[in-house]
Amino acid sequence: MITVKLITCQERQETVINKKEDKTMNKKKLTTAALLAVITTGLAATVLTPVVAAELQHKADEKTMEQTQTKQDYIKVSDDALMTMRNVGGARLAIFDGAPDRAQIYVDAAVTRASATLRDADKYALDIKAAKNDGEKYVPFNAGLSVAETLVPNKENMKHISRANGQMHKGQTKKAVETLKVNGIDVALSTELLPIKAAKVEIEDAAKLIGDGKYYQANLVLKSVEDSVITEVFNTDAIPKTADHS
Repeated sequence: MITVKLITCQERQETVINKKEDKTMNKKKLTTAALLAVITTGLAATVLTPVVAAELQHKADEKTMEQTQTKQDYIKVSDDALMTMRNVGGARLAIFDGAPDRAQIYVDAAVTRASATLRDADKYALDIKAAKNDGEKYVPFNAGLSVAETLVPNKENMKHISRANGQMHKGQTKKAVETLKVNGIDVALSTELLPIKAAKVEIEDAAKLIGDGKYYQANLVLKSVEDSVITEVFNTDAIPKTADHS
């Protein structure tokens, strides 16, 4: 049995209006997402430490990394912490691929980097609430700028965002943030933090498990390290001091 529903002129008009509103909202969301991408991409060229896949990369990669690394204006990102996490991921992938020898190399590299991270932790670890509660040292290894999702794109603020993007590509992060803030565009800094004291212990445990041929257990421990990472978002005017108050 086929039922036919008759649509009145008023209902048809309401449907058209709703479709137009949905289209406008989707367009606004896409534009805002594009703005977020512009800001984050610009920052990646100046604040994020250059990344290499693993310790096994050619030495030239590390040399390039040192040459292109720029001074962080807002948060000091630990290269050792970043490489710790890269090697943890490499070890897990090697286990998944059934390459235990490669997994051992990656996890040993992670142990070395984790030790270096802990040794210099006070230079990077942020004085956040979680650290005060559990006595951990939360070391930043990744960071990015973002604009408020409530931003309504228009020609004027797009002009300022474009200018800020150019400044960030030149390494002028503070100037870029000021360009946005002076023109009424709210900016926040998001950073990923590694609880290095606990992470170091777990990575060392994983290295021993891999050495003993207990790959499944090692993978779970390494996953625990990845899961322990926390993300904090700060106003650019209220970024916590490091443990050594720098």
